[in-house]
Amino acid sequence: MTVFQPINEQLGYCFHPPADPHDLGHPQLDVVIRSTPTGEHFDPESFTCLIATTSGSNKLSVVHPWTQDTTYRICAGEIAIEDARSAQVRAFTFGGTLQIDSAARHTVCRLASPAPLLEHARQALSLEELLIEEVLILFAQRRVVQNDDVFESRLAAADPLQLYHACLGALQAKLEHFPPSDDAHRRFKQFLQSARSTFAAEMIDLADLL
Repeated sequence: MTVFQPINEQLGYCFHPPADPHDLGHPQLDVVIRSTPTGEHFDPESFTCLIATTSGSNKLSVVHPWTQDTTYRICAGEIAIEDARSAQVRAFTFGGTLQIDSAARHTVCRLASPAPLLEHARQALSLEELLIEEVLILFAQRRVVQNDDVFESRLAAADPLQLYHACLGALQAKLEHFPPSDDAHRRFKQFLQSARSTFAAEMIDLADLL
């Protein structure tokens, strides 16, 4: 059962802090799309993500007002929040649940996940950015060894937390014999080693999911 945290409707968007400040990523993302922009902060005009279907995934772009379904299962992939000037806030998810509530003055999107939501950072070598980059490489490698439709179907069906743990395990195994090339990659390798020790009992082989 997905548990959504209360939102702050005064902001355009909000990444909720993790329960442990040392954890990577966020458990929930809120986006408020207003009929009239405030002009006081980033004012979202659309929220775009991939929704899981029985055969794979489809792109969903939420705008205001919203008259379609209010609950969706989200599959792993990129998230984009865009304003009227085409400025974007971007993130990556391993999957989760999207709840949409639309009223006269605004539409609220709440995406919650048991796996970390990773915000794209301005620093190219942040832990979040390195993890997103490496996970996308893993996805590309799994895609090329099978039919595209099969891969998309398996990705859409994957449990978010299992997928996250499987990616961490695959990356730790991939990098354990390679010395880090700089401080950022040293911290990334330490993160993977720590995560592996924490989640070892819960990790499954990525090939069993994708």
